Amino acid sequence: MRIWRINLKSAAKTGVNPREFCLKGNIVGVGWPVDNKSDTLVWDEYYELAMDEYYNRPERDNGWWPAVNAMKNRMAIDDLIWTRDTKGEYYLGRITSDWRYDTSSECSNADIVNIRSCEWYKAGTVDKVPGIVVSSFIPRATVQSISSSTVLNYSKILYNQLSKVSHYEEDSLKGKDIFSMISDDDCEDLVALYLQYKQNYLVVPSSCKKSTAYYEYVLVHRETGESAVAQVKKGNVSLYASDFNEVDAKVYLFTTEGQYEGNFRDNVHILTREKIEAFMNEHFLILPEKIKVWVKMTRQETMA
Repeated sequence: MRIWRINLKSAAKTGVNPREFCLKGNIVGVGWPVDNKSDTLVWDEYYELAMDEYYNRPERDNGWWPAVNAMKNRMAIDDLIWTRDTKGEYYLGRITSDWRYDTSSECSNADIVNIRSCEWYKAGTVDKVPGIVVSSFIPRATVQSISSSTVLNYSKILYNQLSKVSHYEEDSLKGKDIFSMISDDDCEDLVALYLQYKQNYLVVPSSCKKSTAYYEYVLVHRETGESAVAQVKKGNVSLYASDFNEVDAKVYLFTTEGQYEGNFRDNVHILTREKIEAFMNEHFLILPEKIKVWVKMTRQETMA
């Protein structure tokens, strides 16, 4: 099975919300209608007309084939698909039918005509969504697959929880390394929560920019006003003392599998895996929902 994400944006008529139309109607789809005299079209008929309309012309529409091909040929029943609305709420759906072309007035007005049936469930805000899924919405492609075994496992677990039906068999992750399950963004969130809860810092939101090479965010101590920065790496990535010699602030470093190389100055503090994992276990209730899932799945004993 595959995991997908879709931007439910189309050339809908004024006053028609294509996202709301799909989510309420339990369908998923894209536009690219063709001018036909029949109420229904089989695939070969649609394909021939669409090739002339969108492909075999000087101003070729490069978005048509990737989107419609995914909807018709690449998706399969029981694939899972993510989308989001304009308010930042995310939804997880399960594909429940094959492709069909629908020229009903409702579908035509929403410009959602190449469709499949889909059971949608509201997942919630971004803290409940894997970082890879969130990042996948940045490209302009209408539909794309997400190649990640971690996202696949998480999506199956979440769908079972949201639907209250064990539709997908969940792989046992008991005893697995929690840091191999969570994303880069999750690691950054964990360190931020640790520093705020245990070290009395506050994160400066505007400092959380990917353009900063040597730290993830700036923090200020809530009592002394002292500044600090944090550098977080996931995987076998080492951190080097020479990179932080000129930083005029406290520095907190964390890498899940790498080493800490060189002689660090007194203002540099290393956060061990054991310290962050202990924080997760001791303060489970304040963790983001997506991290709670992985903690529950990897712990040997049952957690409340």
